[in-house]
Amino acid sequence: MAAVTICIAAIAPAYAQDPSDAPPADADFMPDPRTEAPLDEEALRAAFSGQTHLGTYNFKRPEIDTFSFRETTSANGTTRHYHGDKIDTGTWRIMSNVICFTYDNWNGGIHRACFNIFQRGNCYYHYALNQNGNFTARSVHAGETPDCEPAMV
Repeated sequence: MAAVTICIAAIAPAYAQDPSDAPPADADFMPDPRTEAPLDEEALRAAFSGQTHLGTYNFKRPEIDTFSFRETTSANGTTRHYHGDKIDTGTWRIMSNVICFTYDNWNGGIHRACFNIFQRGNCYYHYALNQNGNFTARSVHAGETPDCEPAMV
């Protein structure tokens, strides 16, 4: 079976972002991927293996009227992603300081994306490898109260 990888952040360029719709950004609190190191492999495994993350995107998919998502990254390498009324399934893996996702039914096809993840408090900031500057999503483990800025919507 061929391994497939994807990261949620890589979908952002495919959709136009209306800045008035995006959650506000606090530049003093945000990670700076140009000067900071992302989480390493060990930290990524602890943060994602067998975990459910609740989060918000920094953009909206045209057919979904919410920024919020929930994703479970099972220890066996499978993932289940809920965004609005869409459920996407696939696989995830970690290579060094990068986490990658592959969804087998994303808008009717396969979608792959990889991210660097940065942590602030108990929040995880997802930066797509193919983007510069803005984070794609923020998340926190299910059951935790986010202590990150900007406040998660």
